[in-house]
Amino acid sequence: MEGKDRKVKVTNNSILPEPNPSDGAASSVATTSTSSSTIAEAVSSLFQRTYDFFQPRSNIHFYYDVGGQEGWVSAADAPWDLNDLSVTIPMQLPLDPRREYMLFHGSRRGTTLPEITVRLQMWCMIKLARSGTVSETHLFGSSGGNCRAFALIPEPRSPIPFQWAHFGAGAISSELADTPCDTLDVRKLLCSLNNVLGTRYFLNAPGLQPCLEHFLSTTRDFGEVYGQLRAFWKGWQGSHADFTRLLPRIALREEQGVAMRRDVLQGGYIQDSKAAPRRVWDLYSNRVVLQHYAVNPYTGGSGEISSNTWPVSHSWVVEAARVDVQTPINGYQWPVPIPRGTTLDHVRVELLNCGAEYVWLDVLCLRQRGRPEDEEQRKEEWKLDVPTIGGIYSMTNVPCITYFNGLGLPFDPSQATRSSDRHWLNRIWTLQEAAPFWLPGGITGATCPETRRFFREHLLEAMPYVGNTRSWDVEVVQRAVLERHCSTELDRVHGLAYILGCKTLPIYDEGISPELAWAMLLKHMPARTRDFLAARHIEHRPNTSSLLPSLKYFSECNITFLDEFQGVDLRLCNPWTLGASEPGMYYHEMIRSFGPIHIVRRPRFPLDTLVFRYPVNDGPHYSIMCGTGGTFSAGSAYMILRPGWGTWIVAEVVRERRIAGTADMMALEVLKRGYLRPSLLTDLRELPDHELVNVVYVG
Repeated sequence: MEGKDRKVKVTNNSILPEPNPSDGAASSVATTSTSSSTIAEAVSSLFQRTYDFFQPRSNIHFYYDVGGQEGWVSAADAPWDLNDLSVTIPMQLPLDPRREYMLFHGSRRGTTLPEITVRLQMWCMIKLARSGTVSETHLFGSSGGNCRAFALIPEPRSPIPFQWAHFGAGAISSELADTPCDTLDVRKLLCSLNNVLGTRYFLNAPGLQPCLEHFLSTTRDFGEVYGQLRAFWKGWQGSHADFTRLLPRIALREEQGVAMRRDVLQGGYIQDSKAAPRRVWDLYSNRVVLQHYAVNPYTGGSGEISSNTWPVSHSWVVEAARVDVQTPINGYQWPVPIPRGTTLDHVRVELLNCGAEYVWLDVLCLRQRGRPEDEEQRKEEWKLDVPTIGGIYSMTNVPCITYFNGLGLPFDPSQATRSSDRHWLNRIWTLQEAAPFWLPGGITGATCPETRRFFREHLLEAMPYVGNTRSWDVEVVQRAVLERHCSTELDRVHGLAYILGCKTLPIYDEGISPELAWAMLLKHMPARTRDFLAARHIEHRPNTSSLLPSLKYFSECNITFLDEFQGVDLRLCNPWTLGASEPGMYYHEMIRSFGPIHIVRRPRFPLDTLVFRYPVNDGPHYSIMCGTGGTFSAGSAYMILRPGWGTWIVAEVVRERRIAGTADMMALEVLKRGYLRPSLLTDLRELPDHELVNVVYVG
């Protein structure tokens, strides 16, 4: 490459060569041949060029200078994040999605957020790897100060470049991780730790020998020791290294984690939907460790989700296409189900190359079904661990690595694959796992019109906020309930909790019915969300006395957004019943009403005319043109309730009562008997003055 002879661009103390379209190395990476030996390939190429012609033009280049090689690689053909920018971006190696990228646009310089640019750099790295322009040791290598570097090269070679190899400091080999502790003594263990972490501790350091003896006696292999010690290890560096406080500090963290999981379940429900996960996969030690080992031991709390823990999202392939493997990664605690076309070694290398250190991956970090004697422990852990899965994916400051076709498998955008009920787009659980800051897993570098359509159309249609902000509405949730698949109906209910914005959660209880699980979830929903559900349910199911829909009715009705919806909070009467396996009772506070009244219905097309007298015996008559529904009849006394919706509630008063959970708040206890939806022709100013009342709904 004749980089030194090229024209250079000088921008605020940064000197970058101008991209040269005739540069052999750069163009070989950015350009693919359109020649075809078959008609099918020619037609496909024609469709692709036609599709690209109508897309916004972009001219994004990454400049690289690594391993004695420099050049430019274009990101304009990336299948995602299309825009019309014309910018130059210095490539940052190793890949780190948390760093800001510097953009050079003419004589101007600025920064961009990583969630967009890092995906473009990933695409360019894949192109460089496939072309062989830059060696794998430089593309997929990282430095870690004095830490020892290991070459991780899984076999067989994958079609996914990010799974080819990782050359990184601190990420130890499987052979070293698998070294049994019973073959080590404290001297050998100390030597190995110093070697891997680049430290120079001596056995005579205060407290060090008891510390090492403790870990040798309580762990299975070197990987477990390394995973539990490495976050704490370097805090004791220096000429006055003192390890006497290390074991008490670790023990305190473990006690805090146990206490957090115990306290968050007080009352029979989950009091904090953001509770930290129980376990994480430490990619450096290649071991699953308790979550508190991933938290900064000097600044973080054991009850919080660590900012260096990234979630991994994937959909499970069919049972016939996966295999259960016993692995030391999770201490052989349960068989790990993975697709037949990959291995955990390949997945680990890809995650490391994406820049991850700790990840949460369900098959490794959420106890799976295994030995019969472990079933009770699994059920107990799932009470907390399954409902709080969504909290891991709700973190906006860390990337979520997403496999659309199965864990570790190559990306396949074909219609046949996309229409499978096992595809990532079609599963109920992945609805809460979609995140604006996503990184694609399994990308091979192959592209076609379907690849572009997947990321630019299908993904955005299925996940309305991908690339934007998380702002679900009930319509999206209801559509997902209808269209997406799950293994059990109980999963369908629990998969909606985070999307509906629940701050507290019901526990996961395999012994209850989906309908009861739904009734319990209603108690944890935000009060305004419940109010919206009630407003729609009243019109769709006017003949029932229930104010809120059952799971069956919620799944069947066609929810549409109410432009005029301004509702009020529909509150839970008894907050202490959040953990009870029973439906809740709800109330509106200070809503408009008038009554009691008698209603006479005069059917007309397309609207009914309702005539009522208020007050009942000696008041004037009022007529309303409106849509109606329900079981209310002439001769009975009713209340008209106006919670702020376009729809009014016709209710039968049962009695006056105190609202449970309040000091002295009195309310009318009512049964819903139907609804009125006044016509736009009705002059509401002619109606009687309203009163403000508290209302408790039963039925």
